[in-house]
Amino acid sequence: MRQMLSTLGLLPCVLGGHPVSESVFLTAAIAVAKPCLRAYLRAPVKPASGWSQEQWAGIAAPGPGRAPYLDELPAAIEECDRWIDGDYATVLRELAHDDELMFRFDEASGSLAIDLSCRADFRLPTLVWAFTVLRGIAEFMADGDHGIVTATTDWNEDSILMRLAPKHAAFLDSDGDARARAEARNREIDIRSAACDADQADSAAETIDWLIDD
Repeated sequence: MRQMLSTLGLLPCVLGGHPVSESVFLTAAIAVAKPCLRAYLRAPVKPASGWSQEQWAGIAAPGPGRAPYLDELPAAIEECDRWIDGDYATVLRELAHDDELMFRFDEASGSLAIDLSCRADFRLPTLVWAFTVLRGIAEFMADGDHGIVTATTDWNEDSILMRLAPKHAAFLDSDGDARARAEARNREIDIRSAACDADQADSAAETIDWLIDD
């Protein structure tokens, strides 16, 4: 991940570059069965361009403390797709290797908790990349599975939420989806509690290896 982001110094400023290094932090709380999670990890990362610009708009909509990035979305999506290589397990293991990932899974309850962080020399492409990696699990969810992914950044007071459901992922509007955001937050607490309370001493990389090799 660090090696990938180091190339950003060559990107044009239209991609939201800033001279001071900033960070993106993502957390995820997902109810998913082990076979579905294994299938996700083994699958190639789906390109960011697999979503339309309209589907991505929720990540860049203007708001308090948030730059109006909508015009920059096409370039950010294109740049993100140039970074993508390999399957989801490979991407996550690289983050784990750099100590930028917490990955805990409770098999009994099917509760998955993820925390990841990455440097954002360029704001929007990094956000697109991070959500691209985690939204992919929706493609493998079974009926009844659900999840929430939350992003916070060094440059924006508001969090960005993405709700996950079988074959569906969508950003939640901070105003219009207030009830849905509250419900997702309540579910998040239960899932994260189950995952983080699980008897698991393995590192993130070891947990991922256990899931894909079992």
